[in-house]
Amino acid sequence: MALMDHMPHTTTAKRRTRTIDVLGGSTDTFTTVFTDRACWRQSAKAIEIFNNQKIGISVTDKIYFEDDPELREQDILVFGTTEYKVRSYADSDASAGKSVLYKVMVENISTER
Repeated sequence: MALMDHMPHTTTAKRRTRTIDVLGGSTDTFTTVFTDRACWRQSAKAIEIFNNQKIGISVTDKIYFEDDPELREQDILVFGTTEYKVRSYADSDASAGKSVLYKVMVENISTER
């Protein structure tokens, strides 16, 4: 079975919206963008981590999607109890054989690893 026929993971995406109250404090609320979307999560390569660190971005993993997930840097991806903060927009240059996958770089923001 090819990877494109069966992505091994599923994720839920949540989008953060920050509001300012009358006292100037901020409150974050999260709305669900999608649930149980098929994907493939991998640890980021050392060169990917290094290149992102050079521009001040911390990444730990990369996640591949079959279609553009239309994620933003305000989004969080949830895998069970582990949360990942989106650190890049989807890159359609990542390919698997003859098909194109969309890669999103993320940072693990959970204490559990």
